[in-house]
Amino acid sequence: MKKLISILMVVAMLMTVLASCGDSANTGSTASTESAAEKTTVKLATLAGPTGMGMSYMLDGSDNGTTLNKYQYDVCSGPDQITGKIVSGEYDIAALPTNAAATLYNKTKGKVQMLALNTLGVLYVLEKGDSINTVADLKGKTVYVSGQGATPEYALTYLLEANGLKVGTDVTLDFTYAAHADLVAFAATGAADVVLLPEPTVTALLSKNSEMRVALNLNDVWSDAVKDTDNADSVMSMGCVVVNTEFAKANPQAVKDFMTDYEASAAKVNEDHAAASEVIANLGITQAAGVALKALPRCNIVCITGEEMKNMVTPFFEVLYNANADSVGGAMPDDQLYYIG
Repeated sequence: MKKLISILMVVAMLMTVLASCGDSANTGSTASTESAAEKTTVKLATLAGPTGMGMSYMLDGSDNGTTLNKYQYDVCSGPDQITGKIVSGEYDIAALPTNAAATLYNKTKGKVQMLALNTLGVLYVLEKGDSINTVADLKGKTVYVSGQGATPEYALTYLLEANGLKVGTDVTLDFTYAAHADLVAFAATGAADVVLLPEPTVTALLSKNSEMRVALNLNDVWSDAVKDTDNADSVMSMGCVVVNTEFAKANPQAVKDFMTDYEASAAKVNEDHAAASEVIANLGITQAAGVALKALPRCNIVCITGEEMKNMVTPFFEVLYNANADSVGGAMPDDQLYYIG
């Protein structure tokens, strides 16, 4: 009888220990759940192409639970799919062309703010042959441009004039093909000697016509044009990240965490193009990893924030505004455009 009682006491002690372990495991599970629940869900939109490439590791990380925020995201084919939704709050944060950000800010009286520049210039002059090495070499040429009434036209016109060339007199701009893809198809036949295109359509054309080569990087041309001016720190600022102003005011920590996540993602993209190209393609930001791999060196992925962002992009907006005020929403945006967290 005493032996039976001893056995029962041992069993009872074991049950207590097991119950305690079970409670400990449950407590750990609850803590993990609570930790996951603390992440803010950020509704995010990005664009296919260079403007979205810097976010690729962040989006992939969110899918795997390794980012500070949880990102519920869409990869969109054009800014028109994003602009209305970022203003209404259907998206909290979005990647857009810089002039679209300025236009939204002006048109909505400040309902969006710019968080960061994420893409510098992606515009390149390509030629069939080897005669163009400086802007001066464009004299007497016809340049096919997709993007009339938009940044490609205004930027190229500004740079031509900065180098003493007048559009219509010294250089002819042909806007027959409004869509980048249509211009690529035309130039692929060999019918165009000189074209202006953005990445990744530069890569697309080079893959289709081996006689074409990159002749001018407009980032370099811009730097040369402004180096001895008051705008020497300015850059061609093509893409940015914007935030819904109300969301930013209500969720400052989520915005801060986004910037941490994004900065790390952009740095990782730039560190290893081969690995990044696979992530980019898997997310649908480009159609194929091979396209991303060849395009990335010319995509100028960055994460520039705060006063540096403002100082770099303001002169670029001035160029666009002087060319066509409507290209930035009818007025130069004031300093409240820039989110200085």
